[in-house]
Amino acid sequence: MRAAHPSSSLLPPACGASAGAGGETCGPRAELRGTGAGGAGARTRGARTRRAPRQRDDGFTLLEILIVIAIVALMSTLGAAGFRNVAKSQLRADAAQLSGAMRYLFDRASTTGKMYRLVLDLDNQKYFAETSDDRFYLPGEPETEEQLRVKAEKIKQEDEEAKRKAESAQSSGDDTAKYMPQEFRPKRAQFAAFKDASLKPVTLKKSKIALVFTPRLIEPVTKGRAYIYFFPLGQTEAADVQISDTAGDSFFSLLVHPVTGRGRIQSGAVAPPIPQDMTDDVGAQVGQ
Repeated sequence: MRAAHPSSSLLPPACGASAGAGGETCGPRAELRGTGAGGAGARTRGARTRRAPRQRDDGFTLLEILIVIAIVALMSTLGAAGFRNVAKSQLRADAAQLSGAMRYLFDRASTTGKMYRLVLDLDNQKYFAETSDDRFYLPGEPETEEQLRVKAEKIKQEDEEAKRKAESAQSSGDDTAKYMPQEFRPKRAQFAAFKDASLKPVTLKKSKIALVFTPRLIEPVTKGRAYIYFFPLGQTEAADVQISDTAGDSFFSLLVHPVTGRGRIQSGAVAPPIPQDMTDDVGAQVGQ
């Protein structure tokens, strides 16, 4: 009789062999299967040992919120800096265009022998050129903006009165009026619009003319119209023109040289060189 192998008792029964009345087969599945209460209890214990996957709570952590806030703040800072750079570039471009217009009028006055002036309309934020064949003399004493306004109204009234008298004399057929003694009035230079394809009227949209100053003014012009004259002998007025953005936060100053007519663009608002010994209409010292 052959002796059994020492490890034969540890081996599972052969697959396919009968395992009692239940006919259970061998293998790993047979170990998990069972009958009666014992098998059900084993399955229950196996289900209890398997845990359901943990679900993530909705919402953000404090760290995530801080990161988002930092990113938004950085993008806002970069956007504001970029916008300021674009606005300054536009201001400088507008100042350069105005400087080119002045230089062009300076050259035209030198070559044609005519009078030219640049009209700066601060109320409507536009500028254009005018020309005249008549002689024009600047006032000997500096004037205020109010004095210039009163003078312009007086000239307008005188012109209207002269026109009305001429029309009345022509309608009545009386030619003796032109032989009657009249008050002496020096001839004023008549300026007309200067139409040239190289210098068309310009309307500012993304910037504005904030201030204009020339030595013949006691105080800078901040509203109404300002004029810069160009003379046939190749001279112009020294001028300080300040251009700002529409909000008035950024400035560029255009400083015009009287001999060369060239403009120097400088960042920021350059204070006009107002003499300290000048007085205004009521005798108050200007610049105090």
